Amino acid sequence: MGRLCVREQLGPLAAINMESNTGKVQRRIFCVVTQGEVGGAQRFVLQLAHHLNRDGFRMHVVWGAESDNALANALPPHTTHATVCHLVRNISPWDDLRAVYELRRQMAHFQPDVVLCISSKAGFVGALAAAGLRRVLPGLRIIYRIGGWTFNDPWPAWKKRLYMWLERISARWKDIIVLNNSSDFDQTHRLGIRPRRNVVRIFNGLDPHLPILERSSARAFLSSKIHQTSDANSYEWIVGTVANFYPTKDLPTLVRAAALTAGNVRFLVMGDGPQRRELENLIVHYRLEGRFFLLGRVNDAWKYLAGLDVFVLSSVKEGFPWVLLEAMAAMVPVVATCVGAVPEIIDDGVSGIICEPASSEQLAKAIGRLLESETLRHNLAVEGQQRILNRFSLSEMISEYEKLVS
Repeated sequence: MGRLCVREQLGPLAAINMESNTGKVQRRIFCVVTQGEVGGAQRFVLQLAHHLNRDGFRMHVVWGAESDNALANALPPHTTHATVCHLVRNISPWDDLRAVYELRRQMAHFQPDVVLCISSKAGFVGALAAAGLRRVLPGLRIIYRIGGWTFNDPWPAWKKRLYMWLERISARWKDIIVLNNSSDFDQTHRLGIRPRRNVVRIFNGLDPHLPILERSSARAFLSSKIHQTSDANSYEWIVGTVANFYPTKDLPTLVRAAALTAGNVRFLVMGDGPQRRELENLIVHYRLEGRFFLLGRVNDAWKYLAGLDVFVLSSVKEGFPWVLLEAMAAMVPVVATCVGAVPEIIDDGVSGIICEPASSEQLAKAIGRLLESETLRHNLAVEGQQRILNRFSLSEMISEYEKLVS
């Protein structure tokens, strides 16, 4: 099937009423995200869409037509959305130029006060499209929120340099760049990535009232998933994570850590992606069939985190991982690699354990420490939950973004 272009999906954007029920004129936010599958960038979009003051703001969200459409089902009904047929994840000059044209046409219909670009590719094509409208929309503000610089991904040196150069060039079109961790914030200044106005840091925040299932129900769900895929005998521990199967998540290191972990332990990953075949082959190579399970995508996976005995984040690159906040809020002891905002989220040895990235030995050792000590698991879980409640609130994050887009 060929691509469906924007004009076939939008409907009469120009006819959208921009007044709230109170009669107040709303600020119009045009949000561009590259893909529709629900990962970190999309989680941020959903937080804004659900929690921005709907009397003061109206959001329209667009993403690439070739990606998963899960985001559409998760957006609130008062938020409009559409797909852009030429917005693709990888660099493609022909598609990228056409995506700029499609986005610019859609922006002209919506007449936004703010264009909010989320993720690297959306940040480039979305900002370029919006910059071309400054003459007709002189008050337009372009804000780029990045959850982790792409040039920190595990890529060849030439590709890292290319993305760094693209970020420097496109920064000139943006008014504000928002980072969610100190490491990326410092790197922005060091590398000379300079927007028109300012670079700011806003931490991610979590709703303390998430309806996380209590442990027995979550455990029963995870156990049922394991037994659907294996004839495994009973087991004592479940160690797991939630991740899309991309190189940045470094799930192969988690598989190798599982091979080094002794005891009656089962490992699981809630998620899916292009590395599935590689992970399946590694599981076979290390003879972990019946011990390591790839469950596929699980809707609202955060609900079931309390069923884990240990949560592991094995990434080699992160911004500010939502799932780590969710695991700590669910009172699950966590092991995470020292990337992105992890050192700002976790007080090592107090509210979690931090390991060096790409070290299966360190991951296995940390997991083993936790499984051997009920006291350590309890203490880290309690301290972790308190740290999330006290330092990373959703209301504070939303308040900071409302100031930016007002």
